[in-house]
Amino acid sequence: MSATLAPIADPVDETMLVGMAQRSFDGLVAFLTCFFPHLTDWDAVRYLVLAEADPLVAALIVIEDRRTKCFRPGSAATNGALKLALNCATVAAKYPLPSVLAGVWLSLCSSQDSNDVVVALLSALQHNQSSDISHKLVKQIASLPFPAPGSSNLLEPWELAARRRKHTTKVTHQYSWSLRRVLLHTIHGFYLQALARMPGGELRSRYHRSMLKAGHCYGPFDPVTNIIVNTIWYEVTFPPLSQLDELDILGTLNLMRIEAQSFYGLVSFLCTRDKDLNSDQAIRFLLDTDLDLAATKHCSTVQDEQEAFRAAATAAWHPIPDAQVAFLSSCKTPAVLSLLSDNGGQQQLSSQCVQQLAMLLSSAFRSTGMLAHQKQPVAIYRRRFELTMYEGRIQRRAHKRISRKIRAALSRYEVQNSEQGCYQLHVVCGVNTYVSGPDNSMHSIMLQKKKDPVEDDYYHHTHANFLVTRNVGSVGSVPVLFFAELSNKNDDQDSQLLCCPVEFPLPGAEPVRCLFCEQEGIRIVHPANGEGFHGHEVEFGKMVRGEDLFENVDYPEEYDNDRILTNSEFVTDTVADGLDEDCMYLGSNDFTIKESDGHEWDEYGEE
Repeated sequence: MSATLAPIADPVDETMLVGMAQRSFDGLVAFLTCFFPHLTDWDAVRYLVLAEADPLVAALIVIEDRRTKCFRPGSAATNGALKLALNCATVAAKYPLPSVLAGVWLSLCSSQDSNDVVVALLSALQHNQSSDISHKLVKQIASLPFPAPGSSNLLEPWELAARRRKHTTKVTHQYSWSLRRVLLHTIHGFYLQALARMPGGELRSRYHRSMLKAGHCYGPFDPVTNIIVNTIWYEVTFPPLSQLDELDILGTLNLMRIEAQSFYGLVSFLCTRDKDLNSDQAIRFLLDTDLDLAATKHCSTVQDEQEAFRAAATAAWHPIPDAQVAFLSSCKTPAVLSLLSDNGGQQQLSSQCVQQLAMLLSSAFRSTGMLAHQKQPVAIYRRRFELTMYEGRIQRRAHKRISRKIRAALSRYEVQNSEQGCYQLHVVCGVNTYVSGPDNSMHSIMLQKKKDPVEDDYYHHTHANFLVTRNVGSVGSVPVLFFAELSNKNDDQDSQLLCCPVEFPLPGAEPVRCLFCEQEGIRIVHPANGEGFHGHEVEFGKMVRGEDLFENVDYPEEYDNDRILTNSEFVTDTVADGLDEDCMYLGSNDFTIKESDGHEWDEYGEE
């Protein structure tokens, strides 16, 4: 019996195969970590294992695990994220022409006819290694039109990925660290809505200070109502000792801090109310219900409810936790919701409505039997007092400079869109001055020395969010959220690089990626398509390559995913007082000067 031996194939270079496998692995991990923020490399590997190394299936598992209910395949934000992830994946895989490969992939996905032809050729090639079929495949791919920016309709790849996912994948490990950041973005969106609902004059003169101090989003109502109610109640019950000038810009780190405090308050409330919940389950519950505490099981007694609110107030560093516990336990009157709903649902509240709310909430607190005690000035040494007042002046001066730049950007936007005089600044609600840097070239160092105060590193741009109202002759307008990229070099109108409206973030939505804002831990809402601002495609591409973003000869600045996540921890987790921005809200009446005991210099150091 004779046997026909198959021809011996050329030996495969094992080193080449190993190298290709490693590059493929790097590309898959880069795809996920660049598509999703707050995703560590090892988390990405776990999702890829569950998806059997299918990147789009892995993305669907992440979306489901993160409770991203508003994920919209084919939307501008999703298409922009997909384009960014593809470019980074091809770069990480060391493909010779990464942008070309990503463009071909996007063209295939956005053209159904071309996609059908290529799939048919690939299927034929799998069964018949014909050179003719190979030539046809190459010719077909080469003829694909390169997709225009923002024009691709990328629904098909997600539909195919959903079909490839044969069964529901159960994620057995916990992601509290990553999910915490996802939840903080949801909380941030509710604070933007609360700021939009407050009347501008009262917000800038009185209430934004009390919101940053005690306007937590937990309580008996929905998150936005809780923020408004907690803010107004704290202001009227414990008014500040010093009345300061009107401010049209919030302390950004103060805003991040009250959001972090609210996060810990929400989780502590749920875990205290339901002893069977752990922190991971509490976070997932909050993501599932959009922070609706009423959706969980009710407390059996008033004492149990007070215990849950006390746990929340303590974890959230509320200035006067006992008073807040008494207030929240008693504040269930339908009159609060009636006042807010009668004023237009999502529209801006009137000054009269806020005054009525203040009277109603003050009355509800008095009914608890607790007395509102007057705040007392803090006794500090004169040197500490002078340093605090000096830091407050520096902070207010820096904020006014940003405010002038934003007003100029808004005026220029009005001119460009033939809408002169249509908008009025409501409040600036997020600023990151550390964009495009650090650049330590000699030219940048000279520019930095001209700044007041002088800082170590130079950054070229600022990203900011701000709310504006339309001048429609009535209070009942719906404020619009804007994004602006500004130059740190110039203070004139030409310093504006980009200014445009953006949508309020939906609960659970993944934010548009910006390397610099994520590095600082500052939550800024960027344009959905990811185009027109620094910190997106170009910078992520350099990060994946391991390149210095700027030509810093002495101290190269190489970003990577781990560095972004690590550096942003401070802002993400800060709940305590002691930020420089706190000095901006303090005046001379907040302190009394105590006499030195001879050790004052030991505490603050010599000049």
